[in-house]
Amino acid sequence: MKAIRIHEPGDIAVLHYEEVDIPDPGVGQVRVRLRAAGVNHRDIWVRRGNFGAFTHAIIPGSDGSGEVDAIGAGVTRWAVGQKVVINPGLSCGICVACLKGDTPACRTFRIFDGTYAEYAVLPEENLVAMPGGLTFAEAASIGVPYVTAEDFLVRSGVLPGQTMLLWGATGGLGLATLQLAKVRGLKVVAVTRSQSRVDRLRQYGADEVLIYGAGDDLSDAVMSLTQGRGMDIVVDSVGRESFQQSLSSVVRGGVLVTVGSTTGGQVSLDLGRVFRHRVTMLGAFMGSNSILPRLMPLFSRGALVPVIDNSYPLEQADQAHDQMENHGVFGKIILTM
Repeated sequence: MKAIRIHEPGDIAVLHYEEVDIPDPGVGQVRVRLRAAGVNHRDIWVRRGNFGAFTHAIIPGSDGSGEVDAIGAGVTRWAVGQKVVINPGLSCGICVACLKGDTPACRTFRIFDGTYAEYAVLPEENLVAMPGGLTFAEAASIGVPYVTAEDFLVRSGVLPGQTMLLWGATGGLGLATLQLAKVRGLKVVAVTRSQSRVDRLRQYGADEVLIYGAGDDLSDAVMSLTQGRGMDIVVDSVGRESFQQSLSSVVRGGVLVTVGSTTGGQVSLDLGRVFRHRVTMLGAFMGSNSILPRLMPLFSRGALVPVIDNSYPLEQADQAHDQMENHGVFGKIILTM
């Protein structure tokens, strides 16, 4: 089969389009003939080596969709030919956290890598039936962003009518968060760097849109929009550039969600601001495997709509990464097989 492999960390030049053996499913495993893979910021971090040194060649990619191609011994949930979406959180399945349904708290929890390929093998429990009415590209855009967003919205305890400040609103995670927040009845103030994306953000539910340029401070604009109150929840995927503004923008007793650090992860934290204002700091990293099946009916009914920015053939994964890193996105970038 053809696959993108990384032999050592680096820039887009380390993404190699290669011929590799087709994997065989083991006991309890399913082989999927992939038709599309979603590109996430996490894939860039994997490529750069942010998660540690490479001990072997890695096939990146966590999100994907396709058809069941072969099943291993003991598989009962799937049959060859069924259309499926990858549920990318892997855990032991037998610890206390897993048995409670809180799979990200499992000590062995990790996110699957391997969708930049024509085939992938996963445990049968890591597949979900593909919703009717979606293309393979749309289905491949769902996993990581929607599971992550749903997880932190649930844990934040948000209520209809509350306000949210959403950094990085035009990316896959941002648009997933925006849509799920609107389903819950939140008022969302979206942040973007581009005036040209304001109308599209409003199309997907943003109540207000703020334009952010390098060095800008949006704190006063946030306070103006909320009559000096601040935001009930701030979702920050930007990191170093935005963190202080995020902390200043949270209402007393509000929630600050940190779900990424695209501009760097080292920040200065005023603990006094946190405890005096009773701010809840919430770290978000994927979510339970029970989330994706629960969201699928919302896609079938059109309440949630996958947003595709651009598609590339698998062999052009380097161009997909270049776009995400250097040219911006509105929604998801997809690789097709």
